[in-house]
Amino acid sequence: MRRSYRRKRPGGWWKPGLAAAVLVVVFVVAVGFTLHKNGSGAELVTEGEKAVRGEAQAEPILGGAELLMLQAQTKGQMMSFLLATRDGSLIVIDGGRWEDADHLAEAIRARGGHVSAWLLTHTHTDHVGALLNLLGQEEAGTDTGITVDRYYYNFAPVEWYAVHDEAELGTADSIIRALNAQPQEKLDIVKKGDLITVDDVQIEVLNDRYEPHAEHVGDNDGNDSDVVYRAMVGETSILFLGDLGTVSGNLLLEDVGAKKLKSDIVQMAHHGQDGVSEKVYRAIDPKICLWPAPQWLWDNADGAFKTDETKSWMRRLRVKRHYCTKDGDQIIR
Repeated sequence: MRRSYRRKRPGGWWKPGLAAAVLVVVFVVAVGFTLHKNGSGAELVTEGEKAVRGEAQAEPILGGAELLMLQAQTKGQMMSFLLATRDGSLIVIDGGRWEDADHLAEAIRARGGHVSAWLLTHTHTDHVGALLNLLGQEEAGTDTGITVDRYYYNFAPVEWYAVHDEAELGTADSIIRALNAQPQEKLDIVKKGDLITVDDVQIEVLNDRYEPHAEHVGDNDGNDSDVVYRAMVGETSILFLGDLGTVSGNLLLEDVGAKKLKSDIVQMAHHGQDGVSEKVYRAIDPKICLWPAPQWLWDNADGAFKTDETKSWMRRLRVKRHYCTKDGDQIIR
């Protein structure tokens, strides 16, 4: 018997309209997956931008303490933080460039002029230049109106910078000489596990300075020699990464583990671009990000930097609060 192959009329559950709907759903799901995978989506909105829009500001979380992130006084990137305890003692982290000294000094004097602890992450100009300026003024006989109890740091010998960070050798040599000229009781060469206590704020040194093998010279050795500090301010943890790079960031995670890195607030490594890896930020799992970045670096209009990549990571982590110095001095209470 010969089979009949007569064409059936369209019918049943599969209709042209339904087919189109299914294609739309598949497309939307695919786009959504791609956006999630790439961290794309809405642009990050900073707290400064929210303030301009008149949106409600975030509730205080530091229990009466105050963290101030200062804006650069040049077009360059830099890092400068002041942490005032609820009892009024002052902690400085780095300080910025030579040209940032006056703005830093004004902020310190406005809070009494006395620094209980000055923490330094590494020897680069955009981190220690302002301190160099102030120490130079004091040495020349100018009263800056600032007194400091102790300096905390761990720098390599000058000879190391001559090999591993030649571009910043001059600054490294100058800051080491300037600190060595201070009374020795004011100098504290920190190591992993050290605790620095100022009032009710406790700061832990998370790492020993990373030094590659003598025969290894990398492009980022100066940044990778960073010391990382984790401060507990009441119940809130703040992680200062300085300019820590991918190599040393991964070593830090391997060394101390994700639990030790977990922090409520993180200072974005290397001004928010080309710093630690995404897996390190995932371990930190912050609620608040601090971006010591000028407008040009935040915008990354020409795509020359990796700011957009870091932003995509923070979107994936669903971080909602971002403070950036492009918006001026930033205060977190």
